[in-house]
Amino acid sequence: MKNYYKRTRKEFKKILKENKDITYNEWNDYAHKNGFFSSITIMAHEDAKNWKELKSKFM
Repeated sequence: MKNYYKRTRKEFKKILKENKDITYNEWNDYAHKNGFFSSITIMAHEDAKNWKELKSKFM
């Protein structure tokens, strides 16, 4: 069984590295089209209070 959260984390790091200014909605659109978890799900798993905090945890 695949670990979809690990796949999402890896992809989020990759996308963030390519575009540090990605927005909350841009990630959600990308995630929806490509089968990854949404930003709110990542924030919940990472205990981030907002999008900016989440991005800083992955940079």
